[in-house]
Amino acid sequence: MPDILKITIIIAAILVLIRFKVALSITLLGSALALGFLFNLSLSQVGASFFKGALNTETLLLTASLILILFFSAIMKETGNMSRAITSLQNVFRDARATVAIIPTIIGILPVVGGAMLSAPLVSQASDDLKLSPERRTFINYWFRHIWEYMLPTYPVVILVSTIIGIPVAKVALMNLPLTIASLAAGILLGFRGVRSFSPAATPLTVPQIARSLLFFIGNLLPFFGVLLLTLYFKIHLAYSMALATLGTILFYRLSLSLVRRLWKESFSWEIVFLIFGIMIFKEILMASGAMNSVAREFSQMGMPPQILIVVLPFIMGIITGYANAVVGLSFPILLPLFLAGEQSLIYQTLAYASGFCAILLSPMHVCLVMTREYFHADMNKLYRLLILPVSVVFFTAVAVVMISLWFPGR
Repeated sequence: MPDILKITIIIAAILVLIRFKVALSITLLGSALALGFLFNLSLSQVGASFFKGALNTETLLLTASLILILFFSAIMKETGNMSRAITSLQNVFRDARATVAIIPTIIGILPVVGGAMLSAPLVSQASDDLKLSPERRTFINYWFRHIWEYMLPTYPVVILVSTIIGIPVAKVALMNLPLTIASLAAGILLGFRGVRSFSPAATPLTVPQIARSLLFFIGNLLPFFGVLLLTLYFKIHLAYSMALATLGTILFYRLSLSLVRRLWKESFSWEIVFLIFGIMIFKEILMASGAMNSVAREFSQMGMPPQILIVVLPFIMGIITGYANAVVGLSFPILLPLFLAGEQSLIYQTLAYASGFCAILLSPMHVCLVMTREYFHADMNKLYRLLILPVSVVFFTAVAVVMISLWFPGR
């Protein structure tokens, strides 16, 4: 049986299990076992891959990072830091369009679970004077909420890309930065197309007042900026920087032990733990089986351009799952040989990521999309018409980045 067919069977089984709403962690673990069987791995090889995937240092640090991110986000919500930061910006930006866009953008800085619903009431109130349609309000809240997820290192999917490919988080962020810029530009130019400016009457702000509001904004998000500084500049692993920021926030606000316990209990997710274990175990068995290299070789022998696989596989996963961790966890291990094929090939991860995330933004399985649409009572067909063009801008930005990188290497 050709290795391509074996992988196709695994992918088809994953899609079927997802369709029947089997937990992704269970799906990945079961698929890992099936992969080992199809590629004739011995029980000892499968066991070693399970052990290595679940208990190696990077997997444990990755798991700790994700759990701490959820806990830290819960603390930031509980202390009111996020709300105070938004209020301070509203005092600075007097154009209602800017305020409406900035609210979900700020909420999106932290990977707050259900963040789209957290910002939706604020966007609704801030956009009343703009007379926006339900679909336009939905688009603005949903789109700007997700502009950071391409490159911000506190997002779990960015960490997953770094871990699977084996490159620093900072390098992933830098390569995907054009996607965030394109997303921001598309949101501003297309999201507010035809929307007239509305500036409420207010006394002019003085420079000291603006400075005070901006300092108040930075001060309320200081723990988050500390995480970015430690992770990006000092190259401290995210798990350790998150632990320092979380502990520092707890001590600074003198949160009671009972409150800390409640927030920990509410934010902790065993599903996240098992999902990371499933992804890393699946990756280890793929590596042990040699499936990645053999599949890439077979595709090459078939004459199929690798760029097609790089685009199609993440896109399919994104549409089906609507979940960035699943897209990267399921497709990137298979695409890994293509990313590492040469000095310039690493940039293809940007194209794969863009393809997968563009599919996620369009996926009816994306929880943020479904919740925001329901909150604003938007028509799904009209909403898709607003989404298609901005999504296309992000995807073709990735295509342009890849082409420029390949045509002008080292520049």
